Amino acid sequence: MSTSSERLDRYDAYLRQDPANAPLAMQAFELALELGYLERAQAYLDQARAVDGDAAYLSHRQAALLAAQGRWPEALAAQRALCQRFPDDADLQATLATLLHCAGEHDAAEAVWSELLAGGRLPPHAWAYRLRTLHFQRRLTEGLAWASAQPLEGQPEAAGVLSLMAVDAGDFAAARRWVTVALAGAPGCGEALAARGAPALAAQDPVSALADLNAVLQRRPAEGRVWSSAGIARLLLRQPQAAIDAFQRATALMPAHIGSWHGLGWAQLLQGDLAAASAAFESALALDRNFGESHGGVAITHALAGRAEQADHHIELALRLDPASLSARYAQAARSGALQHPEAFQRLAERALRGAQAPDGRSLLDWVSN
Repeated sequence: MSTSSERLDRYDAYLRQDPANAPLAMQAFELALELGYLERAQAYLDQARAVDGDAAYLSHRQAALLAAQGRWPEALAAQRALCQRFPDDADLQATLATLLHCAGEHDAAEAVWSELLAGGRLPPHAWAYRLRTLHFQRRLTEGLAWASAQPLEGQPEAAGVLSLMAVDAGDFAAARRWVTVALAGAPGCGEALAARGAPALAAQDPVSALADLNAVLQRRPAEGRVWSSAGIARLLLRQPQAAIDAFQRATALMPAHIGSWHGLGWAQLLQGDLAAASAAFESALALDRNFGESHGGVAITHALAGRAEQADHHIELALRLDPASLSARYAQAARSGALQHPEAFQRLAERALRGAQAPDGRSLLDWVSN
């Protein structure tokens, strides 16, 4: 059986004999793009363009290649130009929204998704990315409610996104349901595999969860959410250094995932490394300055370091944004003198990880996984 790379070499041989074969050049383009051979992909695209000129399908695939190269402004400009040429093409609009999401322009992406939804024109193949946009915006209830009215049995990728949204919403029964749907249609769905260990984590069974998560990581080591869940399991096992290692892998793979920065910060606090914990919580805060738990995490590090004014400032912001903020309550305890040393905080945090609840009834796990 030949490898994909060998198949691409055969395409090259055929195209040398038949350089005007644009369909074959595009088959080679798609394979090169899949393999990450971006320079070769551009050459195949140029070969097809020499035959078909400014055909719309070529502009569409050029935008995809620019996105793969990380050239987001150019990719978005190319896709917007296509949408202007074909304003009634819902697939092109959905691709624009997907590119906006991947470029980090989530509000702009949601504006396009909303316009497609309002007109009843959102293609089913785009449901997964629309849900990812809602997930990033933490509009979990809205996303789960919308999905409950859609026929998702044939949409395993969307079901995988929903499994993680349900985990982050604390609905583990729904998470299990969506995991089943996703893995039935796509056994390698990374998001569903990441969510599969969450019920065991919620049940304070980190050993079972970690066994499942490690099995996934052996096959898919680039799944950031799985690393993040493994970090939580290590925290529950009171293995802070192993948790730090896992969360560092998660943040490297998903630098925009706030919960992984929170987990890293807590693990570093348990190790007594205030400077590193402060940097982790500040990284989370830089992603969204309106998330109360990030302010609370920063407040804890200031309080434990004796920086009262800065701690009070972030406590106030955290409680204004989220009156039930667990980390803000811990920061208040540190400020009141109940936790005068980092070691005292470590004992309190370890009790929380073993299942003790904060006054608002939540455990640390409830929000670290969000």
